Amino acid sequence: MPNAAVAVRGGRIVAAGTRSAVGRRRGERTVNLGDMLLMPGLINAHTHLEEGVLRGYSRGDGETFSSWMAKKDSRLRNASAEALLPTVRLGIREALAHGTTTIVDSSRTGTSLPVLKDEPIRAWVIQELHDEGDVADGTFLHTLDLRRRLVEGSEQMRVGVGPHALFSLGPKAHKDVARMALNRGIPWACHVAESAEELQAFSEQQGDLFFYITRKRPWPFGEARMGSLHYAISRNIMPRGAILFHCNYAGGAELSLLAAKRASIVISPRYDAGSGNKNHPVDLARKRGLNLCVGTESIAEVESMSLFDDLFALKSRYPHIPAAELLMWATANAARALGVGGSLGELVPDSFADMIGVSFAHGPKEDLLEELLVEEPSVRFVMTGGEEVIVDY
Repeated sequence: MPNAAVAVRGGRIVAAGTRSAVGRRRGERTVNLGDMLLMPGLINAHTHLEEGVLRGYSRGDGETFSSWMAKKDSRLRNASAEALLPTVRLGIREALAHGTTTIVDSSRTGTSLPVLKDEPIRAWVIQELHDEGDVADGTFLHTLDLRRRLVEGSEQMRVGVGPHALFSLGPKAHKDVARMALNRGIPWACHVAESAEELQAFSEQQGDLFFYITRKRPWPFGEARMGSLHYAISRNIMPRGAILFHCNYAGGAELSLLAAKRASIVISPRYDAGSGNKNHPVDLARKRGLNLCVGTESIAEVESMSLFDDLFALKSRYPHIPAAELLMWATANAARALGVGGSLGELVPDSFADMIGVSFAHGPKEDLLEELLVEEPSVRFVMTGGEEVIVDY
């Protein structure tokens, strides 16, 4: 819409439309952004900010998924708070500079929460559970409730919970965590069907990941002879409205069942390309009506925190998908996954005033959004909760 305007008061949008329709009140500050595309701030639906300490430590050629995962976990556990804190802050600033105004951060250490509280960005911090002991002794409940108290009443910070992956917990612990998330009304998120090794472990009880898991404890899922996603659905160990990361190894029937459970899937195209995993079956998921979102994943394995780079990767891989739809994956769809549809990801009255202004090469006869995704947009304006964060106009 040319000559558009948005009116903001108290951190919320009160009007949006043409400049003449929105108008202005006497004494109110007016900002003219000039020749920019004003759009909702991007929502990065999957990050691991604490893994910024591993930036540049990439997976080796031919290295297995389980070996790489074990090395990352070891380095992260041994990293000091002095090393983690600045790298988390750097990731947040980088995300803002690329137009992201909301982050969903999966965190094992919880380091990102106190940093995010002091940064001008909206966030959900998902407490990751990595083994059965996290649930058995109740420690995670104490930690989660402490985090909830830290962000209580905040519109900027919220928390969620979930296993790191389906193989991280046994069936009973899975159900306990899913029930707790539903009872507390918080998001449940999990890596699911990410790698071929995960598929092999569940369906054949073989392979590197299977042996990595069973080196310290028995395989907890029996001889299911089915993939991890099918197992999770058939055993009802994920709650309705779950947020699932990756789902690269998913079939049409499984995707239909996920759609019926109102699940959302977060795709990370640059991460998948670098990890050697199969691409997510995007067209199948779209046909099944899944709510698709996009996230950068770990900065250890991608070059930047730019969602525009992931959107470019998606547009290059799936040129038949309209740019307007892909942009929804990084805005309104992600808000819907978090249970805040209508409050985030849209420039409409009563939504949070989270918006960005971008400049890019544009031909007057070309589709503006299609050009946005194939050009290199310059983010020149960022506002979060009505506060200007980046100003270059």
